[in-house]
Amino acid sequence: MKYFFKHKIQIERKLNARAPVLFLDFDLTLSPLARNPNHAFLPVATKNVLKEISAHIPVVVITGRKLSDIKKRVGIKTLIYIGNHGLEHEKSGITKSAPLSILPKNGLKKIKNKFLNLAKKYPGVLVEEKKFTIALHYRLLPRENKSAFLIEVKKIHPSLKKHGLRGSFDKKTFDVRPDTKTNKGTACLWVLETLQNKSHKKLTPIYIGDGKTDEDAFRALPQGITIRVGKSKHSYAEYYVSNVGEVRKFLVWLLKLFI
Repeated sequence: MKYFFKHKIQIERKLNARAPVLFLDFDLTLSPLARNPNHAFLPVATKNVLKEISAHIPVVVITGRKLSDIKKRVGIKTLIYIGNHGLEHEKSGITKSAPLSILPKNGLKKIKNKFLNLAKKYPGVLVEEKKFTIALHYRLLPRENKSAFLIEVKKIHPSLKKHGLRGSFDKKTFDVRPDTKTNKGTACLWVLETLQNKSHKKLTPIYIGDGKTDEDAFRALPQGITIRVGKSKHSYAEYYVSNVGEVRKFLVWLLKLFI
């Protein structure tokens, strides 16, 4: 991976020739680490820069959080929001979501009950219900209980497929969602197709994210500018920045291209 700030000049030339579309994950990309996911927030300085950027180019916040949650935490009306890994989105005040027919309600209910039982058994474990998906957060779980807890979670994992679900571990979270082709990558391509129909210029996507589900977007956007938060040998992203502070530094740099 290449460190983004050593390649700014080449990237600036690329952006001058095309119209950028900015995609951003939320947790650990825009928002600093929050031990409790309910405490995650968008720093005021970052919010102000995003507002200014959105006056010049489309800005999309794309996350595993549910749509209503991310809209509340970011609070900028001019942005496009994509929630639940692409299963929900809002553009220009119009909200759309995946058909309820794809939602394996019985499966989600069974997994929810198992998650709630685990949360009772292991203090510090949090269950996040997101309508289309459900997540089990264990960052607050005491270290001495972690091994036993993960053994129980991994017993649940193989049963997901028969319920029409799939699960993934990332950043002290076990996230369960419908086993469909929809992901952050397909969501990005949908946004680009929609915007391209209204643009005279060729669009260049910029995607910044830090987690496993962001790899779907990195993989879907090989001609874009893909930036991972944190260097990794196993990422599809071309560039990296070191942390959330450098994401804000990038946003300030990007804004200066338009003013």
